[in-house]
Amino acid sequence: MMKHSKKWTPSIRANTLMLAISMAMIGCGGGGSSSSGGAGGAEDSNNGGTSPQPVTCSETQYLQEGVCKNKTAQRFEPLQIHRFLKGQTYQFNRKTDQDLTIRFSSESPNICDFAQGELKVLDVGKCSLKLTQAGTSQILPLNSIMVVDVIEAQAEEHKDLNACQAGRPSEAERQLFINTLNEIRALHHLPKVRYDQAYEDQMMQASMLLAVNEKTSHYPDGTWRCFSDIGYQGTSTSNLNFIQAYQPLVSYGADTHVINWLIEKNSSSIGHRRHILSPFLSKTAYGEVSNTEAKSVATILGAAMKVVYPYASQSLSTTMPKGVIAYPYHVYPKKFFSKTEPLSLSILVNPQNAYANNTVDFSQAKLVVTRRDNQQIQMISNIQYDNISYGLLANNLQFHFSAMEYNVIYDVQVQNVLVDGKVEDYTYWFKVDDQSSEQRSSGEASN
Repeated sequence: MMKHSKKWTPSIRANTLMLAISMAMIGCGGGGSSSSGGAGGAEDSNNGGTSPQPVTCSETQYLQEGVCKNKTAQRFEPLQIHRFLKGQTYQFNRKTDQDLTIRFSSESPNICDFAQGELKVLDVGKCSLKLTQAGTSQILPLNSIMVVDVIEAQAEEHKDLNACQAGRPSEAERQLFINTLNEIRALHHLPKVRYDQAYEDQMMQASMLLAVNEKTSHYPDGTWRCFSDIGYQGTSTSNLNFIQAYQPLVSYGADTHVINWLIEKNSSSIGHRRHILSPFLSKTAYGEVSNTEAKSVATILGAAMKVVYPYASQSLSTTMPKGVIAYPYHVYPKKFFSKTEPLSLSILVNPQNAYANNTVDFSQAKLVVTRRDNQQIQMISNIQYDNISYGLLANNLQFHFSAMEYNVIYDVQVQNVLVDGKVEDYTYWFKVDDQSSEQRSSGEASN
């Protein structure tokens, strides 16, 4: 028996970094000493005249109400990154304790270089990163250099959890993952997704965090064993799957992870599904790590699927035509469906801008499901809708239909949908086919 839970989140959370900044505090100018002498005041060189001298502050101070005040120093904690893998890509989105964004640049562009906000690791050697923040009129700037070793990806092919070494997926696992994902997307007439090996290190580090700590979160912190900024980047930008197995288990199967994300077993929302069925998803990476020396059960498995690319999300577009993206849709294999989980649909109205699809309003919509063979209107329940950008398509309508029968065609009408204030109606049909290959039996239990 096993149990698992899953998580998703749309974005990276900024960590703060600590850096001590030394500075020379220079006193205010403005003349010689004064017996009344407030710090930063100016002496009246005319000894009682009516024309006071201007106040001049140092570079580390600012003038406020005629008084020089010290600028605030910015602080941040060191990056928790121990190495980069050649050929991988990493994101950095950090702020100081003054809530100002740190800028990263490369001092070794032949080893590692920034492109479109991401660090591309090009060759083995020393990756030298410059961290800068310009400051403000009242906050001091900061400058720092950090050096990270770049090693060959093959150096961490073999898993060693005691050394916090996650290993790498096999080529067979990569192919099983991407083929299963694209098989599902083809059922919805969605564009194919390519495997993005450049982000695989993030997914493996994220999976390892779940496996060795025997818990799941999109937001782990420094108290977690094997914590790293790379792992955090992974957990905060991916679908996660957490499996507890009461028998020895080396692998759960990449296809089974994808199917569970689609069906949403034991999930409180359908965010995983919405990412899998996103028309704006064009690439992804995968990781799975097993811990067969877990304290709680015989095996803990962590798995991750890359679904959010923060620096590219604002410019996403799709070749998918406008219309309904529904689950299930047309003839649908039973292995990809569960009667206990919600059905869902989203409306693509703007293929050129992922976030512009939040103009779809289901608040006045009428949802009707009809059995085609006898024209009976079906009883549906638990209708919910939102405009959250899970899956980068910012609208969703979901409902339960537990009375559904296999091998029967059902017609769905969604009437009175408001799109940019205009009333639209949508229709589609589905039939869940139990003659197709059955989903692998996982022996899992609800968490």
